[in-house]
Amino acid sequence: MATQYCMGIDVGGSHITLDLVNDTTLEILPQSTIRKNLNTNAAPIEVLSVFEAAILECAAITGQDAVRGVGLAIPGPFNYSEGICKITPAQQKYEQMFGINFRASLCNALTPSKPIIFNNDAACFAMGEYFRGGAKGFENAIVVTLGTGFGASFLLRGRPQSSGVGVTKGGELWDVPYREGIADDYFSTRWLVNEWKKRSGSEIAGGKELARAALSGNAVAQALFREFGSNLAEFITPWLNGFKADAFVIGGNLALDWNLFVPALEAGLAGQLSKLVAIKPCTLGEQAPIYGAALALTMVEPAVAAELDASADIDIDAILTTLQSNQRVMIDGAASTPWSSLCLTLDRALRRKGIKALWFDASAAHGADGSIDAEQLANIRFDSTAALNILIGTNAAEANWDNAAKITL
Repeated sequence: MATQYCMGIDVGGSHITLDLVNDTTLEILPQSTIRKNLNTNAAPIEVLSVFEAAILECAAITGQDAVRGVGLAIPGPFNYSEGICKITPAQQKYEQMFGINFRASLCNALTPSKPIIFNNDAACFAMGEYFRGGAKGFENAIVVTLGTGFGASFLLRGRPQSSGVGVTKGGELWDVPYREGIADDYFSTRWLVNEWKKRSGSEIAGGKELARAALSGNAVAQALFREFGSNLAEFITPWLNGFKADAFVIGGNLALDWNLFVPALEAGLAGQLSKLVAIKPCTLGEQAPIYGAALALTMVEPAVAAELDASADIDIDAILTTLQSNQRVMIDGAASTPWSSLCLTLDRALRRKGIKALWFDASAAHGADGSIDAEQLANIRFDSTAALNILIGTNAAEANWDNAAKITL
């Protein structure tokens, strides 16, 4: 059997990085790295064009037949199972992407279509460390990244957990209450920089500069790193015990300053843990989320979305006629409508006609009970630069899209 590769994409705030990972040896294919700059606040069609061009360029290295599928490590909030972006304009990143259906917009980038799966970037980082790095060989590992924010993942035999014994709801720790705020307030460079200003009365650019000061003998900087480590021990102890962790694996930019805070962390953990826990650094750096995103494809059997079954009794030709004569179309219908298959079928037909559609999904604005949130629905904004904007799903017709054609199934 010919060698197969899983494509991993690490989605950052200013660029995306792609690599091909051999699904047998678990090694990155040499010289397969593709890096593309990305303006996350650009129009959605521009953002997705960068993704599609990069996917095609990366797949061309081995030929598309050798690519098993595509995995993306992407920040939240995001509907990972469906591939729908839920990042709102208020978060000042991907400002125009709320409601964009990444899977529908990219599923036909490769021919024939390949599986596309999505996972949280912190979870992908952790999975990468399980496959190739510091978490390898451990059954129950908590993996954290310390940098501009506090990322975390609970790994059970390499699989991120979003619930279960000792696991937070959603499997993250950044928003867990701690002292006078939440964990993210204390376990990030932000805390170090703010505390430095309070205690020294001067400004400092960031964590790197503070580490240099500590290594140069500055007592205030050294004390801050020790306190950081002690605080982390206090916070993480109940989670390590509750999850019955056998490893605590630390990555992110602050992990580069290991000797400045880990001794205090280890001292704080001493005598507090219910079992032996290995404290280990992450070893893969920026490659970790790519490994995790790619090799997540080997842990599941992601199906290629099937074309719409004829028994669905949906007039595809009539819909295509409407789509080809309008720039904005809203397709509404019952929740039982096979939306994923409908998207795939319509997208393939449009591409055959040389039309690339921008797909939005009304479910991004649904609450937990399935009701529509009018404020969130208003965040789904068509792209005036795109040739065709399509908003699908239950309640789609309620969106305030001027001059949009409406189809009710």
